[in-house]
Amino acid sequence: MPESERRTEIMEAVERLLARGGVGAVTMRAVATEAGVSLRLVQYYGRTKDDLLSSTLDRLADRSIARWRARTAHQESGRSALDEVRAFLDEALPTDEESTGFHRVGVSLEALAITHPDTAGRAYRRHLDALADHLADTLRSGTSLDAAPLDATPLDAASARLLALEVMGLAHGLGTLLMAGRLDRQEAGAVTSDYLQRLRPRLSP
Repeated sequence: MPESERRTEIMEAVERLLARGGVGAVTMRAVATEAGVSLRLVQYYGRTKDDLLSSTLDRLADRSIARWRARTAHQESGRSALDEVRAFLDEALPTDEESTGFHRVGVSLEALAITHPDTAGRAYRRHLDALADHLADTLRSGTSLDAAPLDATPLDAASARLLALEVMGLAHGLGTLLMAGRLDRQEAGAVTSDYLQRLRPRLSP
């Protein structure tokens, strides 16, 4: 098996363990068992548990950005910044099996990033920065709400980044509440609809 495929196999084993049992479920031996490989091979790709978790977070971050880019790449031109916010929230919230598993793993690694800032913390910050940068760029490329594309007034860089961070904060909070069972999908949808309605005047030309 090619080295890249073997590495992917091990990272996927880490993700499955995280999804089932959180950070505590991830040990070098558990990863080896889950992936069906030797402990020595796992140690080749990560000398410590923190190395494995950091690599897994980097991989998840790349996939997160790729999912978002794929979602917006085929969208029609002339979309407003509000359309982009709506699409981001639709993608970010854990409302199906795949996104729920993805969010569960992300929350586990976020907790690790807070308690271990020198390892997974760096990878998590890179992920947040990349996500904020991409969302801010997407918002800046959107048209204003009532303007045709040629007459659009894009957001300035500072405003776009602040809005990106605001939207990410909302998505994170709602996602956590959904995962914790403190609100359901219908309630989350009502919150996002209310937010989008209140956001509209801020994005009007």
